[in-house]
Amino acid sequence: MRYGSALACLATAPLLLAAAHPARLQPSTKWVLEYAADSCKLSRTFGTGKDTTVLQFESTAPRQVSMIAIGEPLKTDLKQIPARFLPVQDKAFPGSAQTATDREPGVLWEAVPLLPGAFIDYLIKKAREEKIQSGVRPPPIDLNEKAEALAERQKFAVAATELEIGVQWNRPVVLETGSLDDPIKMLDKCARDSLRDWGVDPDLDEKIVRRPWAPHPQQWFTAKDYPRDLRSQNKVSLIKVRLLVDATGNPTKCTSLSNFDEPKFNQIVCAVFMQRAKFEPAELADGTKVPSYYINRVVFQLKP
Repeated sequence: MRYGSALACLATAPLLLAAAHPARLQPSTKWVLEYAADSCKLSRTFGTGKDTTVLQFESTAPRQVSMIAIGEPLKTDLKQIPARFLPVQDKAFPGSAQTATDREPGVLWEAVPLLPGAFIDYLIKKAREEKIQSGVRPPPIDLNEKAEALAERQKFAVAATELEIGVQWNRPVVLETGSLDDPIKMLDKCARDSLRDWGVDPDLDEKIVRRPWAPHPQQWFTAKDYPRDLRSQNKVSLIKVRLLVDATGNPTKCTSLSNFDEPKFNQIVCAVFMQRAKFEPAELADGTKVPSYYINRVVFQLKP
C-alpha cells in the first residue's frame, strides 16, 4: 500500500491542545446519504440555533474521502485547522479554513485518514522505507496488505465516536458523532455502487494491484493552457478530475469533481487530459490489463 503523499502531512500535523471546556455539539439530525452525480455525500447536522454545524463526508472513489464542516462555531483566524477522531487518533490531520456560499465559516479536509492512529504510524514508516523514485512506476500493491488496511478501517469506524476540530488552540469544537460504523458502511457501499455507474466492475476493481499510471502528468499542461481572457483576474483554481482509462491506457471519459465560479478551468482540464493523456493501464496480479479510473488535481496559478 502506498499512502505516502497523503500521510506525509499527518506526520507533521500538530496535536490538538487539551481543553478544559471544549465546545461540544450533539447531533440534531440523522445521517443523510446522497448518491450525487459525481460523488457520494454523507452529512449530519449538529447543534441548534447559532451553534448549528453541518458535517459532510464526500467520497469520489472507493476509500477516497474528503470532509467539510460548516457553521458559526468554526469561526477562526487560523488558516490551517487540525482535526482528529476520538478516541482512536492521537495525531491530527490538517484542514484549511473555507467560506461557504452563504458566507458561513467552514473547514475543508482534502484527505481524511479513516484509520487508527497506530496503523497510520505504521503506514507512514512503510511509505518512507519504500520511497518511490520520480518517474518510476510503483511496484504492485500487496492484496493481503490491502485487506489488512480495510480491516483496520472497519475497526476505526466502530471505535470513533467524536470529531475534535481545532478552530481555537485552547477550545476545540467537538462533534459527538457516535460510532461511525454504520455511516462509513453506507458511504462505502455508495462508492462501490458508483463504480457500476461509471462502467467499472467493482469486483474486478478490488483485484487491481496497479492503478493507471503516467510518469510525468504535469508535463501535459503548459502556461498556454491558462485561459487568456481570465489572466487579468489572476485567479488561482484547483481542479479535481476523474478519468476513466481503458485497458490500453487511453482515457475514455473525464468528469470534473470541482465546482468553481468560472467553469472554463474545468473544461480546459478535461480537454487537456482527453487530448494529451496516455497511461500505463491498470493491472491485475497476473499482469492482465483492465479498465479502471484515475483521479488527479491541477492547479491554475499565474507566476508573478
